[in-house]
Amino acid sequence: MSALAAVAVAAAFFWLRPPWWCVRARAIPTGVSRPSRRVVLVAAGLAAVLSAVTAPAASAIVAWSVAGAVWSGTVMVRRAAWRRRRAAVREETQSAIDALVGELRAGAPPYAALAAVARESELVDPVAHVAASGGDVAAALVAVGRRPGAEPLVAVGQAWGISEACGAPLVAVLDRVRSGTREDAELDREIAAAAAPARATGTLMAAMPPVALGLGSGLGVDPVRILLTTVPGALCLAAGVAFAVAGLAWVDRIAERAEAS
Repeated sequence: MSALAAVAVAAAFFWLRPPWWCVRARAIPTGVSRPSRRVVLVAAGLAAVLSAVTAPAASAIVAWSVAGAVWSGTVMVRRAAWRRRRAAVREETQSAIDALVGELRAGAPPYAALAAVARESELVDPVAHVAASGGDVAAALVAVGRRPGAEPLVAVGQAWGISEACGAPLVAVLDRVRSGTREDAELDREIAAAAAPARATGTLMAAMPPVALGLGSGLGVDPVRILLTTVPGALCLAAGVAFAVAGLAWVDRIAERAEAS
């Protein structure tokens, strides 16, 4: 019964909140919307009742502790992946602005310079298509600039619109935008480098309890059996997981606030 309850809890958790794209692709077919928060809470409640009825207390506590740890780890991994994607987009945006300023300084017309940059940058390619079709280039640049990491393109779009409306030289304005973007990127790298040791320390502190369990097993104490088969041990395991997750989330939130400011 305990094994059945653990499998039911894990199946409900992974079906509703799949942590990897491959699991999501297989568990949730294309075209099916993700379940709402209410559906997730109801399913979690039903799984909790099922585990409490069919499984021993210790097994249920361990199963939900593991599910909570997996869910928290998945959220943190996704946030780290989002930060990496944002940094990559920021670098591509900087390269695109540098290339656009270089083309303009070489004497290329703005639309020709934009087309040349689009051939090397997927980020600017949609804007080049808008320009080729006679659309609003400034609005297209602002729209692309709403992507996380591409915010400097909003300033480029505004400068493009002012240049078209007033006839002001575009290259001078874009040169200032490029300088400001470089300064912001350098500051972001410095803050990320300063926050990296704090994140690494939090991860190391969260990894120490499993190492301690291994040391205890080597001494012949068998702490794993106590944690997994007794109610006091399971409660200690749940408390340890909660403190570890809270510590990691706290460190990550502090680092994110520093990066955002």
